[in-house]
Amino acid sequence: MNELDCIRAFVRVVEAGSFSEAARQTGTVKSVITKRINQLEEYLELQLLQRSTRRLTITDGGADFYERSVLILSELDQAKAAVSSVEWGLTGRFRVSCISSVTAAFLADDLCEFQLEHPDLRVELQQHDRFCDPVQEGFDVCLQPSRDPGGTLEKVDILPLQRLVVATPEYIKNHGELLTAEDLKKHSIAHNNHVQPDCSINFVSDGESHAVTMEPHISTNTIWLLRAAVLSNHYMAIMPAFFIEKELTSGQMVPVSAKLRASRTQFSAFHRRSSFVPMKVRIFINFLRRKYGESPPWEHRILEQCPQLQAAMRPDLAENMLK
Repeated sequence: MNELDCIRAFVRVVEAGSFSEAARQTGTVKSVITKRINQLEEYLELQLLQRSTRRLTITDGGADFYERSVLILSELDQAKAAVSSVEWGLTGRFRVSCISSVTAAFLADDLCEFQLEHPDLRVELQQHDRFCDPVQEGFDVCLQPSRDPGGTLEKVDILPLQRLVVATPEYIKNHGELLTAEDLKKHSIAHNNHVQPDCSINFVSDGESHAVTMEPHISTNTIWLLRAAVLSNHYMAIMPAFFIEKELTSGQMVPVSAKLRASRTQFSAFHRRSSFVPMKVRIFINFLRRKYGESPPWEHRILEQCPQLQAAMRPDLAENMLK
């Protein structure tokens, strides 16, 4: 019996919720996982899991052993990384999940750069346009719009997202500019229900925040449909500036109002909550935060090329750029 392998198998089963899913995540077969759990229970003389044909539950003793095992494994992984790496080089597999818009805009390049900095690290990216739980789905880090992480996850904000209410010039010509946030209710709206499940958005106008609830004509979890809807000249939408940089600087899309701005939101990294966060997770998160910070480069580029957008973008950034 390899005690460490058995403990790792037990932790994976608890977090995956089933023997078959734990086997899939670790790239092994279900019978191996089952054997390791059985060996561990025999060794401890303690039932860790209760199995039935319909569900898998953890015993009280199993729950206590799981909590202690997570801490031990995390500390062991950090110790191994510290003594086996040269200049904090990283090794092993690194599984990342990210929403498609961010992957297309910048994360694909960032992951390539990160892997080149750590050539012994095997990076795996999965793309999702939904909230991804790193514990349940076997990821080291999930990158997605910010939300309450819940009890098992830790959230670290990576960068702020400036969102704009945009349409095409032709749409505004046909339907008119918005004077107040309430005017949105009169227009055809395409809405991203991944970022905000219901179409209730906080807007900032003249320094004050207003919440507006709308009935969208199109709802989707993919930003690509929002882009197509706006460019069809028949809808307006709330979209992040990083995704429509080319459309803004070319004039294909314009803010629907100089005074109406969607409140900024955060793009965050989610990982398993633990007293010992794996080194590869911490280094990757710091890598992204150093690159983007509080003033992402696309905001600078947009304002440099289109200073007329300063009222719709973040005012303090616009003022600094135009001095």
